[in-house]
Amino acid sequence: MPLHIMYRPKNLNEFIGNESIKISLQSIIERKDKPHAFLFFGPSGCGKTTLGRILARELGCSESDIFEYNIGNMRGVDTVRDIDQNSRYAPMTGNAKVYIFDESHRFTKDAQGSLLKLTEDTPSHAYFIFCTTNPEQMLDTLRNRCSSYQVKLLKPSEMKKLLRSVLESEKVEDFSEKVLSKITDLSEGCPRQALVLLDQVIDIEDETEALTAVDCFENEGYETIEICRILVSNDTGKWDKIRKILASIEEEPEAVRRMILGYLSKVLLNSKGNDKVAEMLGCFTDSWFYSGKGGMVQSIYYACKV
Repeated sequence: MPLHIMYRPKNLNEFIGNESIKISLQSIIERKDKPHAFLFFGPSGCGKTTLGRILARELGCSESDIFEYNIGNMRGVDTVRDIDQNSRYAPMTGNAKVYIFDESHRFTKDAQGSLLKLTEDTPSHAYFIFCTTNPEQMLDTLRNRCSSYQVKLLKPSEMKKLLRSVLESEKVEDFSEKVLSKITDLSEGCPRQALVLLDQVIDIEDETEALTAVDCFENEGYETIEICRILVSNDTGKWDKIRKILASIEEEPEAVRRMILGYLSKVLLNSKGNDKVAEMLGCFTDSWFYSGKGGMVQSIYYACKV
């Protein structure tokens, strides 16, 4: 079984990072009068759906009464009608029925309108958990009915704590600190990605071979690296070259921003002073979490003009 599935947290104590969210959820779980709609939003792979599953169990829901939907595949009014009808029936074995909607921003507007009625007139045993990378694409009226939590990526210290706990559980001793640091850097706070990387090299004893294997993942971002190289070059017509790359790039905008920011920072740190690169850095300090690809295109365009 892959590590990112095997070591998926099953309760709040096992969930590393986002301490304020854990404290808030624990407080809600202990209440008699609980909210029936929750919204977890944040970057891809940060643990939103995992928190949804944990919350479902803490609410007294059995596995047979947890219903998980990928809204990218089923997002219309008919789905909501089926959920509305199903939610009226009592749970099979536990105390609750929980509906988890992954990529909930992809619900159609009509479907979100139907959800308004469902979240207003909710059976006492039913709970709805919305997970999304783009909460701004959800209706304000729907978001306002949810207890909302912004799930953040892990800090480097938290990431290493996670990786070391997995290595300990797998009884792996003397794992290379260089490889551990490399995985931490490349995962950029995403626990799922970190465990996928660790899975690739956990059985490689030779440090050089392990670092090479990890580098194979880094090279998957070659399009973003090519953008960085063009930005710092003295070439003319930078935008014309970069816009062709942007047309086909599929990486999440915020991941692209962090990669560009890291690349430019290293260029600046390795120089005796580079005002041009320093000015470019200013184009990438603001998050693209809400602006998405539009924010990415605009920032890179401005950087080309520096």
